[in-house]
Parts: sequence; C-alpha cells; structure tokens
Amino acid sequence: MSYIQNSLLSGEYIQHSAKIHWWTYMSPTLFIFIGWLLHDAGTFLNVLSYILLGAGIIGIINRHIERMTSEFAVTNKRVILKTGWIKRSVVELQLSKTEAIGFTETFWGRLLKFGTIIVTTGGAKNTYPYVADALRFRKVISDAVNQQ
Repeated sequence: MSYIQNSLLSGEYIQHSAKIHWWTYMSPTLFIFIGWLLHDAGTFLNVLSYILLGAGIIGIINRHIERMTSEFAVTNKRVILKTGWIKRSVVELQLSKTEAIGFTETFWGRLLKFGTIIVTTGGAKNTYPYVADALRFRKVISDAVNQQ
C-alpha cells in the first residue's frame, strides 16, 4: 500500500494521482546508446564507452527507484507530494491554505504530456520534475481549491 493511501485522514479520498513520466529514462538511455556505438571505435573511445555504459546503467537504476518511490496526489482535503525512498521528502498542503502551485513544460513536455510542478509554501519553493500530465494535475488542484 502506498504512503498516500496510508496517510489518508478519516473522510478523505484521493481525487487524482500522478506519477513520474517515463521520459525521465531518456538521458540515461541515450548514454547507454552512445556507449554502445563507441564500443568498438578504438582504445580511448572504448574506455569512454564503458564509462558511458556504466553511467547509463546507474542512471536507469536511479531513475527507476525515483519513479517508483514518488507519489503525487490531490485529495478532497490536501495536496500530497512525496518523493524518495531512504531519504523521504513529503509536502502536505491543506487545500484551504494552498498558496501557489504552478508548472512548467518544455517542448518535449508539451508533446509527451509531462512537466515540472512548482509548489510554493511559506518561504520554500519545491519543484517536482517529470510529473506525468502536470497540466491536468494543476487543474485538479485548482478545482479542488475552488470547491472548498
């Protein structure tokens, strides 16, 4: 069972949830691909290919753990944003006290429907990159705040 489901208050239910988009795997995959291309190109490039392959594999593992341990949800009472596994970071905002939630999208984000959620609470600014369908997530938050 997920962290968010375990932390629901009585009478609280999830209206919308989101995960990290698969695009997060793109840069480590590119490292692996370039490392594979350079594999038989000569001594120096062979060493470089192993470095790129290793960095790509470590990157894929890191991104997979990040993707599986990140949860974003809007309930009828709160916005809950959780990242991390060993070092866990959780932001829980009461809908009635939500200050500002924005998002940014890159060119690829617009094409593939992902973006960065930006949450401002007090003096802190938290960013959550590669959120799948970030525009819809922000819209659900706005609708939930307006229903309060």
